[in-house]
Amino acid sequence: MIFHQKQWQFFRKTAELGKMPHALLFYGQSSTNKNSLALEIVKLLNCEKENFNDRPCQTCRACRDIKKNIHPDLFIITPQENKEIVISQIRGLQSSLFLKAYSAPYKAVIINQAHFLNQDAQSAFLKLLEEPKGKTIFILITEYPEMLLPTIISRVEKFRIYDTSIKKQSSPRQKKLVSELVNIAKQDLFLRFKYAKTLAEEPQELKEVLDVWLGYFRELLLESINDKPVIYPMIKLKKILKTLQTTDFLLSTTSVNPRLALEILMLEL
Repeated sequence: MIFHQKQWQFFRKTAELGKMPHALLFYGQSSTNKNSLALEIVKLLNCEKENFNDRPCQTCRACRDIKKNIHPDLFIITPQENKEIVISQIRGLQSSLFLKAYSAPYKAVIINQAHFLNQDAQSAFLKLLEEPKGKTIFILITEYPEMLLPTIISRVEKFRIYDTSIKKQSSPRQKKLVSELVNIAKQDLFLRFKYAKTLAEEPQELKEVLDVWLGYFRELLLESINDKPVIYPMIKLKKILKTLQTTDFLLSTTSVNPRLALEILMLEL
């Protein structure tokens, strides 16, 4: 498991005592960790093993179907192509939750990238949270919890899911992107802005680029914390990371001009 073991043990104990909250919100930068933990919790609640210590067994029909996202009592909501989760998706979910569970003790709803719930969808989802049907657990996953209505936030148990390891930028593609970053950071503003213009013209690749850059600067920050020599002082690394996260947030959730956002980032390198 790639998520934090202390968090996992907390959820195991909570489930064993029958005190699992009906609504959880997982936030943090690593979507992989959050999704993995959400699915493991759903397995834990619905595993067919009678002995709780054997759960999740990973081999029973329920565990296998949940892993494949095909369990009839597991509902996964994701943004549509226009980067929105719309009210029709929540209404469809509401209809499904009104029915009895097909084969599991718990119905489970996982909403990926919950910050893409539009206003109407959030209002409809709020009603589901206020009036849950039977044994239902909701798990919202987001990098940007501040995009959710305060009334939703007040009705969920919030957990920051930390990345348990710093991923090395080791693939050929990642190494190329890091090499470009290191090189462009040495250039004058004219060349940096020219590079920003090139990146802005390829929006489908921009998210990948920013993710690699975030990983690279997190590696540098960790090395700096461990007193290893790095090319930036710690205070500068923290400022770059904050600007990177802000840029990623704006590009993911607003219609901000990508070139302008990237030019502001270039000023920090």
